[in-house]
Amino acid sequence: MLQRKLLLLWQLLLHCKTMKNDIEERINEIQASMMESAKSCFTKSELSHLYYLITVTGKFFNYLQTSTANLQSDLELRYTMETVFNGVDSFCSVSAAYRILVGATSSTISWDEVSVPTFNEQFTSKFHEFTAESKFEKQCRLLLDLFKLEIVLAGLLYD
Repeated sequence: MLQRKLLLLWQLLLHCKTMKNDIEERINEIQASMMESAKSCFTKSELSHLYYLITVTGKFFNYLQTSTANLQSDLELRYTMETVFNGVDSFCSVSAAYRILVGATSSTISWDEVSVPTFNEQFTSKFHEFTAESKFEKQCRLLLDLFKLEIVLAGLLYD
């Protein structure tokens, strides 16, 4: 399973356009900060899953910002969606680890407002909240919400 995840992530990295340097740097900073904060409360496996979610979410954001192709026929989208589906186990693992933290909160997503036409705007807004947040528990909640959005879009567009 991990080998398939790594293969899909590699394919996504090869097929996605290069992340803007400032976004890539910010994602690297977030990874370092969140991994450091999570060391005391997450297992090694959960840390690996957390790292995967941060990476995929950063690449997903980059894809939304740089792609001008048709969402329904784009090869890059296909790789992106497969990578998201492959991250469901990671999402479940990090969600379980997060729920037992002091300060854990419920999702902040208004599900009645999520739609394909407004998805990019919703995801981008939530992503900026995620990159601006410095408290681990809040940042982890935002990451989980972002990945939920990725799962929803992947499900809607999967064919």
